This record gives sequence, C-alpha cells and structure tokens, in this order.
Amino acid sequence: MSTRDSSAKVHCVPLREYCSFSNVKSMVRGFVYEYETPKIVTIHSISIALMCRLIQLLILIYGIIYLMIHKKGYQETDTSIISSITLKVKGIGYNQTGQNQTLVIDGADYIVPPQENNALFLMTNFIRTDQEHGKCPESPDEKMSSCTGNDYCLANQNFQKANGKWTGICLIKNNSFVNASETTKGRCELEGWCPVENDRNIPFPIRDALNFTIFVKNFIEFPRFKVIRKNIQEDAAYLKRCHYDQGEHKGCPIFRVGTLLDIVESDPFEQLQMLKLGGVIRLKIHWDCNLDKSSSLCKPEYSFGRLDGPYKEQSFSHGFNFRFASHWKHQNRSYRTLTKAFGLRFIISVSGQAGRFDVITLTLNIGSLIGILGLATFICDIVALYVHRQSDVYRQQKFQDVDLHFQQVEGLKPLPTDSSTDQARRTYLDHIDGTVLNNHATDDGDATHNAETAPKTEFQLEEVNYHSLYDNLQPTTKEISQQLTPRAAFANTQRQKTGSTSSNTSSLLSSMKQKYSTKHSQLPYLSSEENQLYDKSNIVFVDEDTPELSERNELHQRTDGNQQFSNSSSTNHGLSVRPTSTVETLL
Repeated sequence: MSTRDSSAKVHCVPLREYCSFSNVKSMVRGFVYEYETPKIVTIHSISIALMCRLIQLLILIYGIIYLMIHKKGYQETDTSIISSITLKVKGIGYNQTGQNQTLVIDGADYIVPPQENNALFLMTNFIRTDQEHGKCPESPDEKMSSCTGNDYCLANQNFQKANGKWTGICLIKNNSFVNASETTKGRCELEGWCPVENDRNIPFPIRDALNFTIFVKNFIEFPRFKVIRKNIQEDAAYLKRCHYDQGEHKGCPIFRVGTLLDIVESDPFEQLQMLKLGGVIRLKIHWDCNLDKSSSLCKPEYSFGRLDGPYKEQSFSHGFNFRFASHWKHQNRSYRTLTKAFGLRFIISVSGQAGRFDVITLTLNIGSLIGILGLATFICDIVALYVHRQSDVYRQQKFQDVDLHFQQVEGLKPLPTDSSTDQARRTYLDHIDGTVLNNHATDDGDATHNAETAPKTEFQLEEVNYHSLYDNLQPTTKEISQQLTPRAAFANTQRQKTGSTSSNTSSLLSSMKQKYSTKHSQLPYLSSEENQLYDKSNIVFVDEDTPELSERNELHQRTDGNQQFSNSSSTNHGLSVRPTSTVETLL
C-alpha cells in the first residue's frame, strides 16, 4: 500500500503543480502579454534535410500532377447545371390473353402515366380484371375471410385488408359430397368491385418488349458561362439508324431495352424476372466540358445501374408494380377495368461541370500549394524537437525568450582591421588596457605610488612598447608570424635615442603586467559594458575540421616552448608578455 501511495503521489504532484493558481495565472498572463514569432535555425543534418526535400517533392508532385493537371486547378468551374429532359418510347408488343386470342399494345398502352418529370415507366407485364360494382365473396388470398357463420363476419366488418366493405354475411357453398360431421367453411361477403382480382398466377411478360426503344433528349445550360448544349449533335440520318452501344455508338441517344438489361444485369434469370415482376433502372447523363477547347468536344457520357435489389436476395415485395383502372357506365351500371401493371421504371439524372481558364483561380491554387509546402517544415520540426538524438540542442537554439522591458539589446560593432581605421582601433585598445592597468594599480598602493613619481615621458614610452608587444599577440596567424609592428619599431628607435630608461619604472610596469596576465579572475573589476565588449572582441567560433584550429594549436605549443625566451625579451624591454584571451567554441 505504501508503494502504491508513493507512486500515486509522484503522478499527482505534477498535476497539482500544473493546475495550481500560480501556473494558471502565468499561462493566462503569457497568453495575453507574450508574442511568438518564428526563428530561423539552420540545421546541418543530412537525414533531416533529405526528409524535408522528400516531403516537399511529394507535395509538388501532388500539386502539379493531381491538382493542376488532373483536376484542372487553373480553371474556374460551374456545377450549377440547368437541365431539361424529354423521353419518347417506340415499339409494338403483344400478349396471349386466351385461346386463339392476342392482345396487341403500343406506346399509348404501356406508357403509364404518359408523362413524368425525369422518369419513365415502361409496362412489360399486366393483369387485367373486368369488374362491376356489386356484392361477391372475399378473395381466397385473405386468410381472415374464411368463416363458418355470420357471427365471425359481423365481428370483423372493419377488417383493414379487405377488398371491400364486409356485409357480415358468411357465404357457404352447397356441397352434397361434404359429410354432415364435417364443418363447412365459407367466405365473408363484401360490397364493392366484383369479382375480386386474382394475382396468384402472374402471366408471362409482353413479347417483343426487349425491342422497345427509348429516345432521350437532353438540353443543358451552364449559367455562369452562358453556354447551352444538347445531346443531339449528329445529323438526322445517323439518328434514324443508330442504337446506343458501349463500343461504337457511345453518343447515340436512342436506347434499346434489351441492351440496357444486358448492361445492368448479366444474369438471364434476373432479366426475365425484371420483365415479369418489374424493376428500377438508373440512367445518368454526365457533362464534363472544357470550355478552353472547341465546344463540339462538349459531349455527354451515359452510365446505367440497377437500383432495386436482386430477386435472389429479396424475399418480400419483389420488383415494381402498381394498379390503375379505367371506368365506364352501361345502362346506369358502373363498370371498370382494373390493371395491375408490372414494368421497368427508368429514372434519369443529369449532372455536369464546365471549366474555363481563370487567373484568380490559378493564383489561389498556387497559394494553397505554397501553404501546403509548410507541412514539410512542420514535420521536420517535430522530428528535430522530439525524435532526433540531438533534440535538446535544437530545442535550445529554437526557442528564445526576449523581455523588452528588462533587457536592452545593443548591436556590437566589429573591430576595424583595415589600415584606414587603425587609429580608431588603437584608441579602443588603449582605453581597455588603461582601465585594466588602473584597476590593478589601485590594488597595489606601492606600485601606484612609484608609477605616479616616475617621469611622464618614460611611462608613455614604455606604454608604447607594451602596445607593440600586444599587437604581436593577436589571434591571426599572419600577425603572430610577424616580429614587430611599425609601432613597436618606432618605440625601439625612441628607446635607443633617449637611452636606457629608469630601472624602477621598468620593474614596476613589469610587475603590473605580470599581475594582469596571471589574475584573469579580476577582470570583473571592469564595467559591464567594457567587459562585454572585450569578451566579444576575443571570441572566435570555429568548426571541428577548420584548418585554423590546427594552426592555432601548433601556435600555442610553440608559444609554450618559447616561454623562457619571451620572459627574457620582456625583461630586456621592461615588459611581461600577456597571452590573448581568445575563446574557441566548437559548433
């Protein structure tokens, strides 16, 4: 239990700290008062660079090949198509209604209703029943209509599935062959249209129904471009002899029923059932027009499909059928012919789009592609921040906090190295060295007293000599290889003219220089600005494989080997050599 409680505390403490008032307050304050801006950091990594270029290449391939070429990203499109459809059906069919009796039907008989919006019903089979208004037994298909007496029929007069109004009388047929012990059954009587339709036995479909033809006329308009097209573009002679075919006559608008059944259903049994019991077929007309090309190339494409389920899969409510009736009167008596129609219902849908070159659309798509290119940088940042083995280094360089209220950012000017600004450079170095000498002179009272009593001309002469030695120790290899600067040569000449200087002054300056070279920890006595400038002027950033690093190492070894010679020469000149405080940082 103690182990579990300690682990729970370990997990709960960070959550409590994260939800603490101070943390929430800092988050809200940071959201209000902090501004984030990107920072450019160059990473010299082959793996990250190759990953970034690969992602950018994939984005460019997607944008150029798919977006610009395949989807025509340089075009303005219009999909608000206005369409009108007109359908005409031609064909003669016949059916055997009895012995030596044939019923011939034409388009006016099997097109019910005559006109629909973007749809057509083609009757391929039917059951007709001539009826008269009167009283008759209920249909045997209704099992609830079976009765043994009037009481049952009276109790069920409001039966919803009845074919008429039940009168409450049970009609029992007289059968002399029925035994007296057996219970006789009859049918409840109804008042309505008699006789009741019998659809137990469905006849065969109309013969020659597969040769019916459907002529589809389609007119469209793209309102944005004010372009009007129609699917009838060929001459009349071609339309009189063509039938749609997926191979040779793709543009013919005349469709044979048998051809459509072969396209939507390849099973012969299913085709026969669709003609016998009905079905639903979709006919789609699609317009894809490139208005940058000739308008004659703007032609429709036809596609077909079956919308109702196969008969092998459905066990209830097969196909498509409905009933309609025609009424008449004879000798004040009402008659009608009830027809239960089975057939194919065609639903026509029209869709399309048109495109034309547009500069604004092209500019927007190019801008979107450029924005998607930023995804490569986003992925590479995630890899560099959280996946790469040196993610900590990149995270330190990536994120930086800058407080404009408490930090003053000043630009540091580099030291001039050309001959035209040599006097300004010397003045700058004299200012720093004079400050260092004054600070160290304050620490040693006796040395300061001797320095003040020394002759002014001799002290200035030794200061000149000191600067000449300091110039020889600059971090460039060319300046180190040189023996003396012109300034140092001028100081030696002045020394020879004036003679040997005072031994007390020379020893004093030598002790001061030595104390400065050995006590680097006392540099903070400088002011913050001078110390920062001095440090910045002596920092050199180099790479691991730069040639200057090896030369500098050899130079330091040569300087250590000649340390005694440097001390002796400094004694002769009355100065001690000061090493250059240069910091090398390996990136």
